Amino acid sequence: MDKKVKVGIICGGFSGESVISMKSARMILENIDRDMYDPRLMRIDENGWVGIGESGEQPIDKNDFSFQDGDQRFKPDICFNMIHGTPGEDGKLQGYFDLIDMPYTSGDVLNSSITFHKITTTRIMRMMGFNVAQGILVNRPDELNISEVTSKLGYPVFVKPNEGGSSLGISKVKQESELEEAVKKAYSVGGAVLIEEYLEGGEFTCGVIQTPEGPRALEITEIRTKKEFFDYAAKYDYDQTQEITPAELPADLYKKCQRISKEIFTAFMCRGFARVDYKLKGNEFYPIEINTVPGMSDKSLVPQQAEAAGISKKDLITMIIEATLPKR
Repeated sequence: MDKKVKVGIICGGFSGESVISMKSARMILENIDRDMYDPRLMRIDENGWVGIGESGEQPIDKNDFSFQDGDQRFKPDICFNMIHGTPGEDGKLQGYFDLIDMPYTSGDVLNSSITFHKITTTRIMRMMGFNVAQGILVNRPDELNISEVTSKLGYPVFVKPNEGGSSLGISKVKQESELEEAVKKAYSVGGAVLIEEYLEGGEFTCGVIQTPEGPRALEITEIRTKKEFFDYAAKYDYDQTQEITPAELPADLYKKCQRISKEIFTAFMCRGFARVDYKLKGNEFYPIEINTVPGMSDKSLVPQQAEAAGISKKDLITMIIEATLPKR
């Protein structure tokens, strides 16, 4: 390669996931192939849009997403999107990048906006023939119909923000008297609230990466937690949680999970990489979430799964960039 590809590693965001976004971005920066790529961190948050280079933090020109780095102007050839939550996982940033003709590693506006909207995702998956939990959407706490939840879903149920990630604002409600408070908690994090039936069974997750030969499923992780469920604290408190990669599943179920993950990746037009989370009820996998900008910190699930599949962090990053970089 005559010229290194300039990569803007986009981090921050406007949600409670910004801390994880920064850790993911740092992992990319530390492990990216410097012989092939020239990377810079570029942060978007409540304090503004800044690029981080040898001159420290400099404002990003939103006309072309560039910034002054020393005596040169840094304008990415591609953006490695590491913003979990809004605006990097819900389609807003993708729309901006499309307007300025900036390539990026994640799914497009349609993919991102649909998969970020949990009940829309489950409705589409149901129409496609995938197993999904039953759910009820509550737009505002004062619209909660407790008797409808009790009769249709029973207890326990999961109450979660309809838009959001990292299990922020989620509660497991075991009885009717706890429901109203759980809905208020979820609403405070992400607006509309999804109340979903509880599925008894193990929790599994499978990453998928885009390759020239089509989507490739990585190894599967089983999640076992000492807590009531895999909430935000359990995700990032490694004394509370075991992440077993590869998962201890019979061979037929293992292949089934990988096959379903690739089918979902294709059906929802994901790009670059994604991760699908499941509950295993009996011998059936129930997809519960599609993560289109999954965590990429040193301890995150996708890098674990890639390593178990024989793919180093550096090679994983290269595969994602090359799969989404326009032909040159």
